[in-house]
Amino acid sequence: MTIRTLMLTALCALPGAVVVQAGETPPAAVAPAAEEHPYFADMPYPAWSKLTAAQALKDAPVAMQLAHARLEAIRSLKPEQMSFENTFVALGEATRELERVSDYLRTRASVMDAPDVRDAQAALMPELNTFYSAVMADTRLWETLRVAAEQPWVAQLSAQQKRLVQQTLDGFRANGAELAPDKKARKAEIEQELSQLTLQFSKNVLDSTNAWEYLVTDKTQLAGMSENWMSAAAAEAAALGHGTPEAPVWRISLKPGSAGTVLRDCSVEATRKLCWEAQITIGKGGKYDNAAIVHRVMLLRAELAQLLGFNTYADYKTRDRMVNSGAKAMGFVDNMMQRLEPAFRAECAELLAYANECRGEKSTTMAPWNLRYYLNEYTQKKCAFDPEAVRSYLAGEQVLNGMFDIYSKLYNINVSEMATVCLEPGQPCPVGRVEVWHPEVRMFAITDNATGAHLGSFYLDLYPRAGKRAGAWVSPLRAGAPGKNGAPHAPHLASITANLTRPVGDKPALFSHMDVQTIFHEFGHMLHSMLTDTELAAHWGAYISWDFIELPSIINENWTWAPEALALFARHYETGEPMPAQLVERLQKSRYFLPAIANMRQFCLSKLDLEMHMNYASRFAGRDLDAESAALLAPWQMPAGVDEPSYMRRLSHCMTGAYSAGYYSYQWADVLAADAYSRFEAEGILNPAPAAAFRKAVLSVGGSKPAIEAFRAFLGRDPDPDAFLKEIGVVK
Repeated sequence: MTIRTLMLTALCALPGAVVVQAGETPPAAVAPAAEEHPYFADMPYPAWSKLTAAQALKDAPVAMQLAHARLEAIRSLKPEQMSFENTFVALGEATRELERVSDYLRTRASVMDAPDVRDAQAALMPELNTFYSAVMADTRLWETLRVAAEQPWVAQLSAQQKRLVQQTLDGFRANGAELAPDKKARKAEIEQELSQLTLQFSKNVLDSTNAWEYLVTDKTQLAGMSENWMSAAAAEAAALGHGTPEAPVWRISLKPGSAGTVLRDCSVEATRKLCWEAQITIGKGGKYDNAAIVHRVMLLRAELAQLLGFNTYADYKTRDRMVNSGAKAMGFVDNMMQRLEPAFRAECAELLAYANECRGEKSTTMAPWNLRYYLNEYTQKKCAFDPEAVRSYLAGEQVLNGMFDIYSKLYNINVSEMATVCLEPGQPCPVGRVEVWHPEVRMFAITDNATGAHLGSFYLDLYPRAGKRAGAWVSPLRAGAPGKNGAPHAPHLASITANLTRPVGDKPALFSHMDVQTIFHEFGHMLHSMLTDTELAAHWGAYISWDFIELPSIINENWTWAPEALALFARHYETGEPMPAQLVERLQKSRYFLPAIANMRQFCLSKLDLEMHMNYASRFAGRDLDAESAALLAPWQMPAGVDEPSYMRRLSHCMTGAYSAGYYSYQWADVLAADAYSRFEAEGILNPAPAAAFRKAVLSVGGSKPAIEAFRAFLGRDPDPDAFLKEIGVVK
């Protein structure tokens, strides 16, 4: 585990451990044997077939004992014995085995959900949560670190080492190290309940998503759907035993690319309405209802923040971010929404007029199941662009190869695929192969062309399947230990997970442009993880200011629109012909068509998130979640004429992830990325010179310096707040 993870107090699950209170003698630390405790194995790549839920239950108690013994060694130090290595560095290393159990089990839960994994998480959650709460409240440990920070040797530390000392002290203080005993006890109770509530929230979202399907036997109900979508829906139905080649059945689900695509493309309103009504059941109704959980979580988070000395939970979460306070985050969101509003109103009127013309109506509202359909149709008409037209030029393998080629040249690195194998428990791993958790998962290594150093490796899990969480994300799995005496750091390890369009029959995967944006976005996160080259593992790329973390990913999306980049990978999957210039031009035109509508939705989610975490007592407490959410956002949305549930019922980012009181980070990073990309545009988007500067100033430094300093190092100035609005054409 890294010190940043400790400061963030990730609430995941680990169980059955022996809990030792501060001051007690911990169990003896016994060097773990990898064959007995595979989660601890200190080898380059995890042996996934051995990392079962049952094994996690066995390994977690031992990992907890080791952590307690190491922490007691830190607590027992006398001032004259203290050094940077045996205090602040040792703290980060104290829970490395426990961190592996946590990270690997969390990864398994997100990509191969199963009852035993859920049971293990539920069993382990209280123990891990209790452990981390106890660490942050440990008076003896805090006193050791506080005294260590006052020792003369601190003045001789490097800048990065001094930063870690200060981050550690700030993190302990912000997490209650100086609270009275009764308040520490209450903090632990709150965190324990929050961990259980957020786990249940996630289960409800996943289970309600999986609970719905619709089998279509009448093809006319799916008029307007692309051939690619129809083939995939029929193949999915057939895999579940529905339909025959002579009498096909098409399955619609709430998984990515299914019901959402129907809402965009299907010309049959009844089918669209059915899909929308299904989507709003996620986290709503019966045993999957999340409203009570949302209310309770917000109450507990507000209490926790005030207990720790912050006015609001948003202040607590933003304390070490670029905005520094909930008020500044809210000010950013409100200002951007106000500046978007004139364009938003005009665009809504324009789109509504188009829909009314198509429908022969004079309505002042647009039903939510019609919004995406008419937005897409109007975009196609005005831009002469059909999103499905680009698929034939975006074969998955070509996109991946092109993406790797672009960034290999920009950052002077090499991306190479590694041989993999998916094993059953007990099977030996063949020599020369890396074990993966599913046969579709691939593995890649990144090396530095200038030095030949192996910078890191990453798993690539691209396609949706049963038991896999929706969305796309990067999971940091292990920071490579910094090298000594000028040697390179050990390789980093991470994974990219997505739910992109999968191959159908004998055709390759034909990506939508959104699929391409998604994989370029996630590869930006991956590059940040792989190219970090800091003095301390605690400053790895994943452990930085959270409202800066999206810059490397969002900036990458620009290369999916640029003609010179598209020319490197957008070729017809059958003929090899490049995407026609006219189609590229139309694609670009569609990018910022009605941009205020597209962006206002994201700002609405950011505002809802912040209002919930700043003004819950005055706006939401004791009131209907859906009605209050609708009233809050009504001025910023297309009038729908239909009641909709609150998006907080299923906004996992803000309820269970690190984006609680932080969803604004995406829009904040939009501003940073638009501004930073201007240098690439000025010097050439395929020019290695600005890329080398970006790698040096931003990607390599991770969290070793404040985010604003990293940004200034690249552009030579502070961010331009108008950069994003100028880019999308809302302001001149």
